Amino acid sequence: MEQQKNNKKALKVTLLLFLAVGLIVFILPFGAEASWRQIFRFFGLSDFAAAADDAPLSVHVLNVGKADSIFIACGGKYMLVDGGTPDCGEEIAEYLDRRGVKKLDYVFNTHPDTDHIGGLGYIISHYKVEKYFAPNIPKNLIPKGEEYTAVQTALRQTGTSVQNPPCGESLQLGDLKIKVLAPVNTGDSTNNNSIVLKLTFGKSRFLLMGDAEKEEESDLLKSGENLSADVLKIGHHGSSTSTSEPFLHAVQPGFAAISVARDSSELPKKDVLKRLWTAKIPVYRTDVSGTLVFMSDGQRIHVLTEQ
Repeated sequence: MEQQKNNKKALKVTLLLFLAVGLIVFILPFGAEASWRQIFRFFGLSDFAAAADDAPLSVHVLNVGKADSIFIACGGKYMLVDGGTPDCGEEIAEYLDRRGVKKLDYVFNTHPDTDHIGGLGYIISHYKVEKYFAPNIPKNLIPKGEEYTAVQTALRQTGTSVQNPPCGESLQLGDLKIKVLAPVNTGDSTNNNSIVLKLTFGKSRFLLMGDAEKEEESDLLKSGENLSADVLKIGHHGSSTSTSEPFLHAVQPGFAAISVARDSSELPKKDVLKRLWTAKIPVYRTDVSGTLVFMSDGQRIHVLTEQ
C-alpha cells in the first residue's frame, strides 16, 4: 500500500514537472526548438537525431510506416521530400521542431499518392514554405481524394509558390546541389511520374526515387544521366516493380535505404533484397531500424539509426 502511494506521488511530481518545463516553450527567449532540446535533456530523454544537428549535411529518412518522408538539412537551410500518410503530418512537424526548423526552403511532393502527399497539408499550414514542387501529371491521374484536395487548399490559403520542375532543373540548398532527373517522359501511372532527385554535397551523392518503377528507371537509363550515388533511397518501398538489376548496376550505391512497414504487402520483396545482397549493398530499413539519418561532411557518409 505504501509503495502504491509513493508511486502515485512520484507520478504527480513528474507530471507537474513536465507541465512546468513545457511552459519554457512560451516563456523563454531561446525559441521552440531550443525548448524541445531543453525538455529532452531535463528528463534525460534521448533525441537520437540531435547528433546530426551540427553535421554539414544530414538526410533523414523518417519512420512514417509504409510511406515516404525525407527531411534534409544543409547549412541552416531545410527541405522536405514527401509527407507520409495524413496521420503523419503532426509527427513530422514535431520532428522538424526538434531540428530547429522554422521555415522550409523547399517542399517536394514526388507524386500525389496518399502515402507521399498525405501529411503535406498539415506541414504547409504550419511552416512557411518558400517553394513547393510537384510533378506535372496528366489530368486523368490527378487524385480526387481529400488528401490531395487538402494540400491544394493549404497551398492556396498560404499563397505558397507551386512549381512543376522540368527534367534537368538544378537548385541549391546551401552548399547542396539538387538536380531533377525525372520524370523524363510522361508515365501512365502516378508512380511512373515520380520526381527523382539527385543530391550532391562535395563527393557525397544521394538518389531519391519516390515510387519510380521499372519503366521510369528505364527512361533514366536511356537519358544518359550519371546515376551513380552513395545512397539510394529505394523506389516504391522495395516493391518488385522497382530497383531493376540494370538500374542498380548503374547506380552502384554504397548504401540502400528503404522506407517501409510490415503489412500484408510483405515489403520489401525478397527479389529486391536478393539483388541488393548479391551486390553487397548494406540495407537500412525503417521497419527494422526506425528513422535513418545519413550525415556527410562532403567526403564521408556516416549512418545513424533510431533503433
